[in-house]
Amino acid sequence: MVPSFAKRETYDFGATRESFDVYEELNAIAEEIEACRLRNC
Repeated sequence: MVPSFAKRETYDFGATRESFDVYEELNAIAEEIEACRLRNC
């Protein structure tokens, strides 16, 4: 296998405190959904 030195595309979303708060809320929702899913198995 030959290593590739091509750069991967990256995105800078300019994380702010507000966007961090949104990610925290989305993670909390995801954890709640996972807990419900596990209870209903």
